[in-house]
Amino acid sequence: MSGRYQYCDLVVIGSGIYGISAARTYLEVHPHLNVIIFEASATIGGVWSAGRIYDDFITQTPLGMAEFSDRALKDVPQDDQYYGFFKAQHVTRYLASYVKEHLYGDKSIADRIHFNAPVERLSKQDGQWSVVVKGCKPIYKAPQVIDASGLTSTPHIPSIPGKDAFQGLSLHHKDFGQSDVLTNSRYQGFVVLGGAKSAADVAYAAARSHKRVTWIIRKSGVGPAAFVPAQGRGPYKNSNESFYNRLTASFLASAFHSENWWTQFLYRTRVGRQLWNWIWAGINAGPQKLAKFDRPDGRKNGFANLKPDTPLFWQNDSTGIVQRADFFDTIATQVRVIRQDIRSMNEEGLMLDDGTAVAADAIVYCTGWKICHPYLDNETAAQLGLPVHQDFCPPQEIVRWQALDRKGEIKALERFPILCEPPSHLASTSALSPLRLYKGMLPPHDHSIIFLGKLMLGNHFRNAEVQALWAVAALDGNICFPSTEDIGAEIADTVAWCRKRYLSKGELGNWLYFDMVPYTDTLLEQLGLKSHRKTWPKDLLAPCVARDLRGLVNEYKELHQPPNGRKS
Repeated sequence: MSGRYQYCDLVVIGSGIYGISAARTYLEVHPHLNVIIFEASATIGGVWSAGRIYDDFITQTPLGMAEFSDRALKDVPQDDQYYGFFKAQHVTRYLASYVKEHLYGDKSIADRIHFNAPVERLSKQDGQWSVVVKGCKPIYKAPQVIDASGLTSTPHIPSIPGKDAFQGLSLHHKDFGQSDVLTNSRYQGFVVLGGAKSAADVAYAAARSHKRVTWIIRKSGVGPAAFVPAQGRGPYKNSNESFYNRLTASFLASAFHSENWWTQFLYRTRVGRQLWNWIWAGINAGPQKLAKFDRPDGRKNGFANLKPDTPLFWQNDSTGIVQRADFFDTIATQVRVIRQDIRSMNEEGLMLDDGTAVAADAIVYCTGWKICHPYLDNETAAQLGLPVHQDFCPPQEIVRWQALDRKGEIKALERFPILCEPPSHLASTSALSPLRLYKGMLPPHDHSIIFLGKLMLGNHFRNAEVQALWAVAALDGNICFPSTEDIGAEIADTVAWCRKRYLSKGELGNWLYFDMVPYTDTLLEQLGLKSHRKTWPKDLLAPCVARDLRGLVNEYKELHQPPNGRKS
């Protein structure tokens, strides 16, 4: 402490799985350095925190994947599992014990977390980051920052005319777990807004609690999520294992997959394209068969309105796992599903564009999250490469990026001709600039701050571990970076490919839902690490699970001891 400043070696913002992984990895490499973690809420875990979970909240990542590599998540009762997917409360307990058990010097990770400490301002001057925290008198100073606040911090609630007139309960699904909306008899008429997996979970939970549930999905939006079976195929126990292996990765048209004879055959030959189409026809058939959208018992309630607008491959309407045997039966028979835009709200509920009035005692907004940076001014956020309104981007930079994006689009379509033929879909555009971070993490012109968790992938646990190790290597100066021009070209290539590959979801260049395996492989290859790879043919066919990453930190330390320019 020095006057009004408190100095440390690293500030971590957020204590979700990205913040926990960042702190653990950094301290494994630098156990004697001073790391401070700021958490805006009263508990750790982010989306897995005690305030957000509820009984019907089930993971979309199964056992063996929903954990860190150095400590298995055990003792989940069979009654709490469905093909390996399990109740989120077990993740909450796992994370709480994880931060207490990891000791560095005389402090655990838990000892380094400041709770109820939202960062109000983050700025840089004279090579030091200043962190102003609400309720804290000292200004924290650090040469390096890892922003692990991710994507699920600031709720998005749409602006609806008359919204403030509604007399019932309104809440975002972030607050659903800590509310009494399911148990309070006052709330019988229950409206769920949104088409993604969170809306499905809330609608199901409300129906199981014997509420009168209406689920409204915008007609002008990208449509309802595709809900895929939990069970796997062939040797794979569940659908995550089926997807997260390196053979399946080659069928995903991923920009992060190494280009070789197989991918050239698959995407640039007639026979390869026929094989690709046959594979994806089979994958698409699974959700359709499981749901039975034309079932007679769902016609009265509009169950067919849950049929996705686009094939599963394109992800224009996102994806969720069916984690309960009775999910579709419950929704079909107990939930009214409406595909219509909302015209206005009043004291009693909502009025839809087609004139339908929907009465409600409670409305739950499952409408996602704002892309915002509350502790950075817009000019700084733009300079760092974060999405901001285009008005805050210098005109010359917009022109430069547009030229690079056009070149990237040509490359993407040449490599993956299938992306030239997207299905008919409702396209959405954004007034925000796309994510312009190298590898989705690092500002091109400032290597003292790294953003983790800004990408949407199907398995955040694996991504958190690999991104954290890459971040430590970058902060330590142990990555050989390309030139500034090449970094810019790679960023533009990724954004352009993402927009073609994931349609509206890819507009900001951060939607990599199916790309977890090739993306994390790319990061580890850049670090020169190999211990996560298996021997043939397991390396190709076996699912990528958490324990595969065991030993990576030690491998990194053996390559870089002592870390360049740092004192452990």
